[in-house]
Amino acid sequence: IKIEPKIFFANERTFISWLQFCALLLTVALNLLNFGDYKSRVCGAIFLFIAMLLALYALARFEYRAWQLRTPSQTGRFDDIYGPAILCILIVAALIINFWLRF
Repeated sequence: IKIEPKIFFANERTFISWLQFCALLLTVALNLLNFGDYKSRVCGAIFLFIAMLLALYALARFEYRAWQLRTPSQTGRFDDIYGPAILCILIVAALIINFWLRF
């Protein structure tokens, strides 16, 4: 693969996109923590934990991809096949816990 500056920018755009979703999830979590009852606070804490994990995961993937791009002998995959699936599973699990606590 030919390494051009636009590839580094694509890595940064992907990182910023993950952080934007993390900020949205963090906003929901903080609203639940500040303005909800006990059950909402539990869900807010779960969403806060997911947002924290998401930010750390995004940083780790960004750094790993940057390392792959800087090291010309790397031939591994550049795409992320596990992150989005794990994120969806965690969010669905948090929503299921929310509904379970409500009813």
